[in-house]
Amino acid sequence: MKYLLVILALLGSVPAAQAQTTPSVKLPKLQRGWTNPLPMDSATGKVSFKAVVQAPGVSQAELYARAKKWFADAPSASKQPLLTADAASGKLVGKTSELMMQNILGANVQVPMWRTITIQVKPGRFRYQITDFAFDSGVGSAAVTPLENYIAPNALTFNEAGYPQPVLQSTIDAVQRSGRQQAAAIRQAVSGKGTDDNW
Repeated sequence: MKYLLVILALLGSVPAAQAQTTPSVKLPKLQRGWTNPLPMDSATGKVSFKAVVQAPGVSQAELYARAKKWFADAPSASKQPLLTADAASGKLVGKTSELMMQNILGANVQVPMWRTITIQVKPGRFRYQITDFAFDSGVGSAAVTPLENYIAPNALTFNEAGYPQPVLQSTIDAVQRSGRQQAAAIRQAVSGKGTDDNW
């Protein structure tokens, strides 16, 4: 199992090494027909689910307490303490992970996908960001391979026509679904609304 996880972690770094040592490696050309559906932050170049949410009439202290409770209750394959918990500034930062099924060399394996979540609150509103998606290399969140390594055009994860290989496409679909679900859970928990509204 760990051998397969190591192979997955290396997938993102192998193409760059090959490109440096083997000039004959042909990178795929992205076609106009394929568009990356994941939300990308133009400043960081990372996958990022983020929004500002209005919560009229709710104090900063109450929003902070709700956000902190969400972190405590959030499903995660491995629980980790908060990286930042500053009530005065209203900022919370933590990491969660989710097991994602991947097909690696013909075998279905569950691989932890880490992400960093930041929630900042002010009176009557809050914002959240879910970013730094990365595959666990088998030794925890300290040794990970960023998701962006896979979605950049390379010879291992894209075909010659410039479309994602099936394994990468399933990863993109899983991250899209997971990010949206986690964003909806944060909005509901922190805003106090029972149902999601027009996201």
